[in-house]
Amino acid sequence: MITLEPETTVRRPRVSLYALRGILVLHAILIVAQPIAAGYFLSGNVDAMTNFHSTIGGSVWMVALLQSVVAACYTIAGRGRIWPAVLSPVLVVAEFVQLTFGYLQNFAVHIPLGTAIVGTVLWMTVWSFRSTARANRREATR
Repeated sequence: MITLEPETTVRRPRVSLYALRGILVLHAILIVAQPIAAGYFLSGNVDAMTNFHSTIGGSVWMVALLQSVVAACYTIAGRGRIWPAVLSPVLVVAEFVQLTFGYLQNFAVHIPLGTAIVGTVLWMTVWSFRSTARANRREATR
C-alpha cells in the first residue's frame, strides 16, 4: 500500500522580499551618494554641501524608517529572517545620530559612523539578492 503524504506548502517571502530589495536599493543609492557629495565639497565645490550632502543626509534616516517597516513585513508576513527587522531600526538611530554629528561638525564621530552605515546598507542590499534571503526562517535554520 502506497501512502502519500499531504503536500505542505512552504511559505516564503516573495512580495515582502521584493519590497525590501527595492527600499534597500534606494537606501544604498542615497548612502553611496553621501561620500561622493562630501568629496565634491572637499574638492572645492562649496554648494555640494548645502545642495546635495545635507539634503540627502536630512532625509536618508526617513528612508531607513521606511526600510524598518518593510523589513518588519518581510519578517512577519513573509516569514523571512528576523535580523533585517532588528538591524533596520538600528540604522534609523545610527543615521539620526550621524545627521546630528554632521550638523555639529564633529567629524571624529561623523566619518567613522558614516563608513559603518555605508558598509551595513551595502551588505544588506547585496544579501537581499542572495538565495538565503528567499528562504523562510525554518529553512534558514536547517
